[in-house]
Amino acid sequence: MQIGIGDLIISFSSSRGQIPEVYHDFLLNKGPPTLVLELHYGKIPEFPLEEKIFNTNVLWSCYKSRNRYIFKDRPLNVGSPNLLISIEPDFNAGDIYTNSQDSVPFQYPLDEIITINLLSRNHGILAHACGISDSGQGIPFVGTSGTGKSTVANLFKSEEDVIVLNDDRIIIRKIDGRFFVFGTPWHGDSKVCSPEEAPLEKIFFLQHARKNKVKKIDPIKAATRLIVCSFLPFWDKKGMEFTLNFCAELAQKIPCYVLDFIPDKRVLDLVKSI
Repeated sequence: MQIGIGDLIISFSSSRGQIPEVYHDFLLNKGPPTLVLELHYGKIPEFPLEEKIFNTNVLWSCYKSRNRYIFKDRPLNVGSPNLLISIEPDFNAGDIYTNSQDSVPFQYPLDEIITINLLSRNHGILAHACGISDSGQGIPFVGTSGTGKSTVANLFKSEEDVIVLNDDRIIIRKIDGRFFVFGTPWHGDSKVCSPEEAPLEKIFFLQHARKNKVKKIDPIKAATRLIVCSFLPFWDKKGMEFTLNFCAELAQKIPCYVLDFIPDKRVLDLVKSI
């Protein structure tokens, strides 16, 4: 089985079990894999802790063992995990261990964490944003929780020639010198997502207001906002360097605007006029 997220292909070594429903639209039949994961069902082996990398104290943790990254769905030293991923430093290959017997164990939070790591290997970023393709023009509406991403997605749902790529998380990549926006499986409140992609033409940063207004902002302010709304690989120095540089280049080359908006369809004409 293979899934494609942001034009990155993750291949699973076995067709045993069912892939989570959230990935059904992202299943692929062919293509060279970016990351190959071998599945192991049954008792999860223990890996010695050689270097602590990151510990959320709640959902997941990461450490190094035998020159591999180990991700588990438990904080360090808190019980046995239900899911553990052992992966090579270059993120080309790895193993998934699960005590589940009836599903493909690629699920929250480790699915997103692996994708963030994979993107930070010179591929792109995962951002908090609603993304649309409007007649083939890719537009992200970037913002933290509560700024109106799902509201914007719902406003665009019924528009002709518009595909809502996702209402909460999108991937941005640079391919052959051009930036693209991609949908992801990880939707928000509007429950809309698509595996489609579109060339990135402009970026809006959302904020609620009493009237609709657009203001262009300079690259420094835009890069700062992008960084705040990106999923950063804090645990990886090289990954952080790439992500910060990527945000800076993106803000330099793509027109960026602050969009003050009222949550009704009048804002759509304003967006389309820019």
